[in-house]
Amino acid sequence: MLEIVDISVKFGGLVAVKNMNIKIEKGKIHSLIGPNGAGKTTLFNVITGVVKPINGKVIYKNKNLLDLKPEKIIYEGITRTFQNLQLFNFLNVYENIYTGIAYNFKGDIKQILSGESKKFDEEIKIKILEISELLGLKNRLSSYPSQLPYGVLKRIEIARAIVSEPELILFDEPAAGLNTQETSEIEDIFKLINKEKQITILLVEHDMSLVMKISDKITVMNFGEKIAEGTPDEIANNTQVIKVYLGETENA
Repeated sequence: MLEIVDISVKFGGLVAVKNMNIKIEKGKIHSLIGPNGAGKTTLFNVITGVVKPINGKVIYKNKNLLDLKPEKIIYEGITRTFQNLQLFNFLNVYENIYTGIAYNFKGDIKQILSGESKKFDEEIKIKILEISELLGLKNRLSSYPSQLPYGVLKRIEIARAIVSEPELILFDEPAAGLNTQETSEIEDIFKLINKEKQITILLVEHDMSLVMKISDKITVMNFGEKIAEGTPDEIANNTQVIKVYLGETENA
């Protein structure tokens, strides 16, 4: 579905990503893990057009995403979330979710003001109500982000990412800052949207328990390079990965 081919990124003299190659299979949950500064979010930013690499390709359904402007990538069926919450505090929950699909309206501001967008709004409302029910947000739609706990805000961001019915979602540390119960809820949500909604997931996450439970495949990065790739069991028993995470010495 998505193939990252020989991607390298430099920031000045710093090599953030080096000759990265990854294949993301359709319908799978593929996790990207590694220590802070390994280059995981940089790779996300390359896929979504925010960062331009010095070489390589990002092939999605036989199209090189690097040829597209960032705002055009969502039209290919790709959405993402961010490490830090990117919600609109002046919009309520319903409106925040709405922004995830507003790009699909083909008219202009005059049509919106004249009411010609009514049909579009009615279709969107059905989608938003369905997703808010799925994610336990239906009784929160009129609330504003400042009124809600952090775990709920995370679910709002997920709802916004899936409302456009994408084929691929990039989740950047969705469990960061969540307690055990909230993380368990995120786990259930990911399994649900992956199996029932048939959405492929590329996940960056530091919660190894979550990663090992839901991933079909895991790629491990360190200092911008891929050091391992395989199933959760293969990664859990990979000596190089263990050294990176536990800091084991050769003698140990």
